[in-house]
Amino acid sequence: MLYTPLALEDVLAGYEEEPELMEINYYGKILIVELVSPVHGKLVRLISSEAGDYINEKWQPGSIINLAELL
Repeated sequence: MLYTPLALEDVLAGYEEEPELMEINYYGKILIVELVSPVHGKLVRLISSEAGDYINEKWQPGSIINLAELL
């Protein structure tokens, strides 16, 4: 139950919008990133078979990736 003075449309605004996700190969790692600008993406998911990658701060979800480095 949510008690709020806001209209339901305001509360649910943007709820059904799905972010634009893309899979990239970045320094030999496969990453799922959400585009936040034309040259930057926010790391959503790391796909790796190396356990050490998951404790590396560089590959933590929420990290900003410079997509210009891919070009």
